[in-house]
Amino acid sequence: MRINDDRHFFGKVSTFLTVVLSTLLLAGANPAPAAEATNSPAPIRVIIELPNDDAGRALVNRIVPGNQEPTQPAAAPQEAPPPSIATSLQDLRQRLLALVNAVPTLPGQIRAAVRAFQTDNRIDPVGLILAVALFVAGGFIAQRIAWWSGRGLLHFVMTAPADTVRQRIKLHAARLSMGVLALIGYLIGSLGAFILFPWPAVFRDVALILLSAALMVRLGVLVGRIVIAPGARLPHMRLLTLVTSLAWFWYYWLLGIVAVLAAGWAIIEVIETIGASPILVDLFTAAWLAVVSVALIAMIWLRQFRSDGPPVNRLICVGFSAGIVLSWLLWESGLRAAFWTVVVIALLPLTVSVARDIIRHIIQSGGEHAMEDPAIVGWSVVIMQTLRNGLIVVAALLIARSWNVNLSDLAAAETVTTRLIRAGIRIVIVLLVTDVIWKLASTLIDSQMAAAARSAEAGHHDGPEARRRQRLNTLLPILRNVLFLAIGAVGFLMILDAVGIQIGPLLAGAGVVGIAVGFGAQTLVKDIISGVFYLFDDAFRIGEYIQAAKYKGTVEGFSLRSIRLRHHRGPVTIVPFGELGAVQNLSRDWVIDIITLTLNYDSDLEEVRKTIKRIGVELLEDAELGPNIIEPLKMQGIEQMADYGVQIRLKFMAKPGEQFGVRRKALAMLKKTFAEKGIQFATPTVHVSSGTDAAATAAASELQRPAKVIPTPQE
Repeated sequence: MRINDDRHFFGKVSTFLTVVLSTLLLAGANPAPAAEATNSPAPIRVIIELPNDDAGRALVNRIVPGNQEPTQPAAAPQEAPPPSIATSLQDLRQRLLALVNAVPTLPGQIRAAVRAFQTDNRIDPVGLILAVALFVAGGFIAQRIAWWSGRGLLHFVMTAPADTVRQRIKLHAARLSMGVLALIGYLIGSLGAFILFPWPAVFRDVALILLSAALMVRLGVLVGRIVIAPGARLPHMRLLTLVTSLAWFWYYWLLGIVAVLAAGWAIIEVIETIGASPILVDLFTAAWLAVVSVALIAMIWLRQFRSDGPPVNRLICVGFSAGIVLSWLLWESGLRAAFWTVVVIALLPLTVSVARDIIRHIIQSGGEHAMEDPAIVGWSVVIMQTLRNGLIVVAALLIARSWNVNLSDLAAAETVTTRLIRAGIRIVIVLLVTDVIWKLASTLIDSQMAAAARSAEAGHHDGPEARRRQRLNTLLPILRNVLFLAIGAVGFLMILDAVGIQIGPLLAGAGVVGIAVGFGAQTLVKDIISGVFYLFDDAFRIGEYIQAAKYKGTVEGFSLRSIRLRHHRGPVTIVPFGELGAVQNLSRDWVIDIITLTLNYDSDLEEVRKTIKRIGVELLEDAELGPNIIEPLKMQGIEQMADYGVQIRLKFMAKPGEQFGVRRKALAMLKKTFAEKGIQFATPTVHVSSGTDAAATAAASELQRPAKVIPTPQE
């Protein structure tokens, strides 16, 4: 909250202008009168005829002195050095003593301020009371009308689903719209009632101050109901990860501190409006900030002793308490710039932490599936990085404004300090912007790759959309690496330029070195350029089986110069793009498998054809293999007449990589069915013949006959 109003600002400006004008007047009064007479133009030109003698020349020299030495310009006043720490402590002591000594005069100061309301005898008490009543009631009536007009939005909030992140964002946006609508209605109603009645001068300003304080309190209530939501029935309605008891604790303390801030600000503005003395304003300001500081310290330590939430380190509580006390002392010392610096530095990490918790809670409310989605997680990181960088920039601007640092004057100055500050600011801006751009590009690439992976897991391998996603899944990793290098290089060059290093010669030298490296590393350049054209031609993608030269295998990944192939037996081969040559892709669209069988010459070929056709139909109806078959198994006819049988040719069309399972199943069914049908596969036979004559053959066969038995005499 800003403590100093526009009146303080205009007072500072008027004081500064007064000093400047006084300096100019003094500087204009210091030169000699002769210089003023020389520089001031004469409104009337007078021509005087003087004799050309010694007397005339003496008169001319007295009127227009030409031999006088020019007046030296006055030296610029040196700026007063900043006060030391001891001086600041003494100033704080004197200020505190002045405030303590002014406490006994407080009743008289208040009575003198109240008498300002009694200076105007034309104030109508009844009309004033009626105007105040309508002023207050008009806001509440307009707020009720706004609630009534937004009942459709209220019904959406009560019945809207919150299963996905998009639905939860719409839900919280609707809740915020309802709160803003009610706040705007209250403001319009109060201002409408304010315009209807003539207000005295003092009461007019007081009424607007009280309206501003009421809007502050209502804004705190709006933030508490949306962010903390202590009375939320559903977990996703609360944007912070808090249990209900702790949510009520923070809600009450938030409203209390906002009410104290608004009330104190309103009181100080009112007593300034009615013309109170500055010492009274200082007393109320010191007391008001002391009450706020005590309330903040009490809130911190009461939270530290609560057991319904995560434990808080005592060192953190001590640090925050010391920071609050230091802020009060800085304010009372008159060190406003240091006060706002401490406040901004203390609030920055707290604001970033709250924003991170809100984003994480919105994502985690959908369960584990939301956290597992890389796209959602990536976009949350981008939003968080952008919000964090934006808060850092806003904090830096607030600190610069509190120290009265004019960025345009800083950019025009050429001192060593301003150069260092300007370079530091530019480096920080470059780093923040580079970080946001890289997070955004990386998130877009990761979301596309995640969508392609989900499509592959769901079994959507066919169609132009699936092929497009598969190609993106192949090209996006390389694109991400190239973008990382490009963004990093551009950011590095911009940082060098911010430091003051001339990057023109550096770029020229890098170009010359690049040409020299290109000539010296022709193979590397060939590999990189070949890889780029392979990818542009869509020659292969990740997960496809290719064969090139003496290398074959499944594509597992790429680099800038090589491809990684996994052989079907397991070994991995890293092949430079320049050595691939012609690429045979075995995983595109479809594949035709040929089966050759040899049957006996006496086989019924028509029966064979019908049997093969029936087997093809059975394979097509198979629950496991059928979806992988594009065209069923069928007989193409006789391939050739072999020496020992008839060769027939069979073919079928299947999806790439699925033909092996279909082929094995088809061969098993063919063997079994042919055996049942009596269809025999041809087997090779060997016929042996010799060149001997017939007599020798007969003699050989006679020798093979069994010997005749000759009976003995006894028999």
